[in-house]
Amino acid sequence: MAEERTGKRVLLISNGHGEDLLGATLAERLRDIPGLELAAFPLVGKGRAYTALGIPLVMPGRDFPSGGFLRNSLKNLFLDLRSGILGFTRKQVRALRANRDRFDLVVCLGDMYPLVLAGTCLRAPVFFLPTAKSDYIRAHKPVEVRLMRRFAAKVFPRDALTAAALAGQGLPAEYAGNLMMDALRFTDPGFPPRKEGEWIVAFLPGSRQEAYINMEDLAAVAVAFQELLGRKGERRTAGFWVALSGGLDFAEVAKHLAPLGWLARLPAAGEAEAGVCGSLQYEGGRPASGGQSGGLRMTVVKGRFADILAACDGVVGLAGTANEQAAGLGKPVVTFPGRGPQFTTDFARMQKRLLGEAVAFTEREPNRVAAELYAVLTDEKRREAVVRAGRERMGTPGGAERIAGIIRKYLNL
Repeated sequence: MAEERTGKRVLLISNGHGEDLLGATLAERLRDIPGLELAAFPLVGKGRAYTALGIPLVMPGRDFPSGGFLRNSLKNLFLDLRSGILGFTRKQVRALRANRDRFDLVVCLGDMYPLVLAGTCLRAPVFFLPTAKSDYIRAHKPVEVRLMRRFAAKVFPRDALTAAALAGQGLPAEYAGNLMMDALRFTDPGFPPRKEGEWIVAFLPGSRQEAYINMEDLAAVAVAFQELLGRKGERRTAGFWVALSGGLDFAEVAKHLAPLGWLARLPAAGEAEAGVCGSLQYEGGRPASGGQSGGLRMTVVKGRFADILAACDGVVGLAGTANEQAAGLGKPVVTFPGRGPQFTTDFARMQKRLLGEAVAFTEREPNRVAAELYAVLTDEKRREAVVRAGRERMGTPGGAERIAGIIRKYLNL
């Protein structure tokens, strides 16, 4: 007997952790539509952003050493091959083909890979959100334009510049907004608490395993910045807040920083309820500037990323999506090349081209990073340029609602 259909089914295919988050952001709007059933297919990782919403996965995901960053890295490719990525990819293709006729619409987020998979393995029309490309960095290649023309019923680029370029080539492209700005969840405008005369600095180490190594570099920046304030006789102080991704472990951060002189402390009374995992005290730290005593401290938090971004005065980030969201909120972002497979020199330079004046890119040297951070915190004209660039390049919230509305109309729901 044929399976009885009572509504419409939409499949979300995403090619990365950041894309999972964006897919889940769209799914939150879609699941409010009566008669619509959702499923997800994360191509990289375990799809935690979807499962946290109770959205079923067509196939269980899996983490690989590269974290999905295979391009331009033979080492990452070798590690993933050794971990069985070819066999896993074949399983993914078989799983999609087994569901060839199950869905009424497919929404692909990421680069060309999920678009080609959907176009060749599934029969449903495809809406494509090419989050990995922007004309601010480089235009889509002719072969990419041909693939979109062949497989995509609609294309929703991440910015207006790219949408106009693709529409000019005859593609069904329109700018509906940037889902990254909808993915921010603000809960408490009073968090983190700000001391009088204090800059709040947000540290974004990234969401993958390399974040632990990145934390070593960010900790060195905190020390260098504190020393810079002392040398300048700066009366203002700095509070450092680390936004730790949900898949990372505070104990592992503490383990990496212990040899560098950082002592882990448990949350104080009431802090755990606010999302504080703990703090790291620099035992070799000098007294804070302005004559205040007490060593240097970084507070590590989970689940309050948007609140930290909203409150902070500046960001030092070694992240992809998170850096872009910070720029979209008008926060100056200082970056430098990381030591892992994601935030490479090439990646950081690409992000600089994408975000323009919203990002300051420098060497991986603590004193240089600290000097750049101080410059963006104290130069008012530069901060105004950051706000303008961030809004222009990242747009404003509302894209998820608009795209959900387009999907509803397309499916006649």
